[in-house]
Amino acid sequence: MGILELAERRGRRPLAMQEQVMGLSALRVEVPAPKEWRQARCLRRIQRGAEWLRRAGVRRVLTAADFPYWEVLRAAGLRPVETDAFCQHLAPRLAMAVLERTGTAAERAIVTLAGPRVTRPLFYAAQTLCPRVRYLCIDVEEGGEELADWLRMEYGAAVLGPGAGAGVTLCFGPSSGLTAGPVLRLYGPKPELAGLRIVPLEGAIPRGLDELPLLALLWEEGRIGEGKIHLCPALRQ
Repeated sequence: MGILELAERRGRRPLAMQEQVMGLSALRVEVPAPKEWRQARCLRRIQRGAEWLRRAGVRRVLTAADFPYWEVLRAAGLRPVETDAFCQHLAPRLAMAVLERTGTAAERAIVTLAGPRVTRPLFYAAQTLCPRVRYLCIDVEEGGEELADWLRMEYGAAVLGPGAGAGVTLCFGPSSGLTAGPVLRLYGPKPELAGLRIVPLEGAIPRGLDELPLLALLWEEGRIGEGKIHLCPALRQ
């Protein structure tokens, strides 16, 4: 794992150091990039830092949430940690947390699952939520009807078709369907979690790192389980 940090200091060379981040070994490269420098000068320093990471064997990089130079890192063969799988695994918990926050009882709620096709995380969410909410709405283009039929057969569930409205909508990918209620978009570089924040129960996210990619990496590596995270309101910007 690599970390690229923009430092408010002068200098020609980045600084590299090995460190432990919540149990993960990381190579941190600190790049001098004072705010008064011109962008072209900053870009040259960032390109040099990215090259250091690439030569060290790093392929995925953590940065601050507002890091603006991802095109430079991608050009060097570096990429961010994807958060889709982590967020989609937590979809049932996220849906229940939104219902609780909006004062909607699960036994009266409609939850919509939307996406281009039935995937393993979407199926898991349907299987988990079906016995817990009043209605499940399946708005999925490929395999949606088959999933709805299976849920009715397996659970005797009240499964609705697209357009039924919802207390919360979980999107597992881009969808042409209509969304209703609070919408959680659990895909893409910046998932939208309807005002929720995922935080660890133990330990603190190191300052200056985007917390969601780090938690996704810890989950991927088996270092933090679902029971070790908490859902809370997002911090106001």
